[in-house]
Amino acid sequence: KNAWGKSTGYADTLIDKGVEEVRAQQLENWHNQQELRDKKREHAKFTDEFDKVTYEEDWRALAKFGVERNQDFDLNEAFGPVVAGDVIEDTVELHASYGGRAVWETKLRNEFMGFADFRMAFTADSSRDFEVHPTEGSIQANKDTEFIVKFAPQGPGVREATLVLETEDFKKTWKIIGSTA
Repeated sequence: KNAWGKSTGYADTLIDKGVEEVRAQQLENWHNQQELRDKKREHAKFTDEFDKVTYEEDWRALAKFGVERNQDFDLNEAFGPVVAGDVIEDTVELHASYGGRAVWETKLRNEFMGFADFRMAFTADSSRDFEVHPTEGSIQANKDTEFIVKFAPQGPGVREATLVLETEDFKKTWKIIGSTA
């Protein structure tokens, strides 16, 4: 029985050559399935090629890789030296043993719509025992950007740092105090 609702004549040719009618129809149905599969693959390949865009054309790539910058300009030139803002968001205390490490993680979003290029850095008078990552990138309004501050004391005592997140639209400042336990 023809499962495809039409006959290509292949089964009739096989029957004329002495192949059983059921087996001949099975082979015709199998050939019809292979033809349909090949057409689907060709169509899928065509649509995949149609949808391809280069990396430069893909405006969505910025959102996929987290903190890539939107624009290519020198943040230090645009923002000037790192200066604390008027309001301290929080005071963070980190404790680490001498030769050890303490970590503070925070997640932030852009206070305004869309994307904004940022610089995250310590003021010049901050202790060199602190580091922050990432130091620049793009902060989004609809997705958290994670910042990690590490304190690795190079000697005993208390260290202080002022951390500043700066965009063209806003500035946030934190007081970071690190001590050896």
